[in-house]
Amino acid sequence: MRFPLLSSCAFAWVCLLPAAGCSNAPPPLTAPSGEHPAYAEGYPARIGTLRARFATDEAKVQAALPQLQPAADKLSSADPATLAQLYELADEEGKSAAYASSALEGETVSRFWDEEKQPLHQKIAGAVSYAGKQKECSKECSDDLGGVAAGSADRAVEKQLEERQERLGEVHRFIEDHEEELGKPNLDAAQKQAQAISQLSHLAHVRLELYRRELESSLSDASDVKSTLERTEKESDAVLQDEKASKNKRALAEKRKASAAAARTALDGEVEQAKAALKDMEQREKKLVADYDKAFDALIDSVEQRAKK
Repeated sequence: MRFPLLSSCAFAWVCLLPAAGCSNAPPPLTAPSGEHPAYAEGYPARIGTLRARFATDEAKVQAALPQLQPAADKLSSADPATLAQLYELADEEGKSAAYASSALEGETVSRFWDEEKQPLHQKIAGAVSYAGKQKECSKECSDDLGGVAAGSADRAVEKQLEERQERLGEVHRFIEDHEEELGKPNLDAAQKQAQAISQLSHLAHVRLELYRRELESSLSDASDVKSTLERTEKESDAVLQDEKASKNKRALAEKRKASAAAARTALDGEVEQAKAALKDMEQREKKLVADYDKAFDALIDSVEQRAKK
């Protein structure tokens, strides 16, 4: 039995997102940011990133689908009926509001860590090295410990995000409850495959649509962003032409002008690419959902056939 694409709870949660655009959604609580210079300068990169993430996750799903059935074949000693239940639960969980909320939280943390990794590494390594020196470790030893700590932090964050997603889901509870039917030697493999199914289901049925809606919503800022960038350049020029402006103010104006000019140069191209991408995103989503559903149905059929033997 297949479950509906989105439960009513999940759909309601998606509609509450700023970019969801549901017709019965309440008015937005926040004001547009297009008139803010800092937002405007980062705007071209932001919409480019949304396009890239859509394509990356789309490719991730397509690459993983052929691996679903071979992975299940390795669990031949597990009870087929229980395995089919697990897969159905994992598929449904990936479409749920709870999974989407947890996945977005994890994505935010992961993105922050990736973008701020270098300064975080420096702070962690510096703190550990300093502590080592306070304990009268040699400088070489302290520096080595700092480097190890920084690298360990990367792995710890990644592992903790995985465990958090697992802990908040129903799949792990199901596996705990059906350890005997699945077979203790199969538990780790069953857990990994169920997690993979949940993630693929989420990407195909929910995440790509959220990217599309966010991109569509962001494009409404394009005109304001362009005006803001032009205004920033003019204001910077005014400072540069002011003979009474201090050296520091002139340097800051140069910096602001360069940032605004670079963003304005990239803006039109990014906006056009975003508009072009939006034209076929819905069709790409539909194809991906169809491909996922086909692969998942084949997986369930193979397990059910195994149960009949």
